[in-house]
Amino acid sequence: MFVAESIPYHLCRVSRCIERSFRVPAPARDPAGFAEALRAIALDNGIDVLIPTCEEIFHLARENRRLEGACRVFVPGLDDLDRLHHKDKFIRLAEQAGLPVPATELFDTPDGWLPLLKDERYRDGIVLKPAYSRFASRVIRIDSQKYGGGKLDKDRIHALPVAGSWGASRDAVMRKLTEGGLSPIRPWIAQAMLHGDEWCTYGVAHGGELTAFAAYRSRFRAGLGASTHFASASHPPLLDWVRRFVRHTGFTGQIAFDFMVASDGSVLPMECNPRATSGIHLFGPGDRLAEAILHPDTLLRHDGVAFPGEAGGSGAMLSAAMFTYGFMHACRQQRVREWMQACRASRDAVYRRDDAWPSVEQFRLLGWALWTARRHGLTLQEALTSDIEWNGER
Repeated sequence: MFVAESIPYHLCRVSRCIERSFRVPAPARDPAGFAEALRAIALDNGIDVLIPTCEEIFHLARENRRLEGACRVFVPGLDDLDRLHHKDKFIRLAEQAGLPVPATELFDTPDGWLPLLKDERYRDGIVLKPAYSRFASRVIRIDSQKYGGGKLDKDRIHALPVAGSWGASRDAVMRKLTEGGLSPIRPWIAQAMLHGDEWCTYGVAHGGELTAFAAYRSRFRAGLGASTHFASASHPPLLDWVRRFVRHTGFTGQIAFDFMVASDGSVLPMECNPRATSGIHLFGPGDRLAEAILHPDTLLRHDGVAFPGEAGGSGAMLSAAMFTYGFMHACRQQRVREWMQACRASRDAVYRRDDAWPSVEQFRLLGWALWTARRHGLTLQEALTSDIEWNGER
């Protein structure tokens, strides 16, 4: 197995499972150079299949022609990816499939969300976020429950950004939207605030047929975004929703969703990530994920869908993140005992006794990310994704 990465430190770089690691141009800054470098690596090393792991998938789809004849690239078309990654287009697509969705509106001016304060569909609150974003970056939550469950008021609101709680006027939110890059070419969405249990799914599909699927609760997170703990669980309504969606779209590729499951069991999607996500950590040796990606016909002919062997089991965690972000999340929500139980019952997704160097490498990566964030005035999450993020560029 070979890996390619644009930053100097990454976990696979030092893994015993990797034959060789290559440094390539950053896809967000040099997509053509990135694709050409991968082409050369594939031809020089006899690579059969190239599988993206995060948002570099969008740049690969954009430059896919440069890899023709070099290897198979497990990437859908850019138009297919765009209508899933764009948060409003995804909701509209789910509506077309006849699936339930939350109230969602696209807006491109700082005051474009204000009329929704009078809309009954948003009486429990509004979540504002860029149409293109990742890991809940720049999310603004406007929560009516801060007024004892009363309705939102158009002049006096309470907004909760990623960093914590703050009281704000509507003008302060509008100012924050402008600072966040809102414009006609960088629209945001306003989505009805949902209440319940947050769930995530990860899957693989070929021609509209699901070949791998995992569902897990998003109980402990880094800020409002990435999960730090993953415990696979059976959830038939989520499996049914995802299966109906991929059949409607005829999708091929890796696909993940964030859901809210209400107390009555109803399921509503919040957004889609048409790429690999942390849910992949739930699959281990013998769980047939590789077969689901590389040999779907065999799997579909016999067993249908690959599920994690840990379904209903202990799950996995990113220990470094779980002991920092996850612990702070647990303290804020007064769930420290639940956090302790999750830590005791979970394996580290990074550490293996026979392949220990990746667990050391994560601290090198953290140090580099902190230095990069400070140098360029970025958040830690932005420093880790600025080389790969895609915001609709063509």
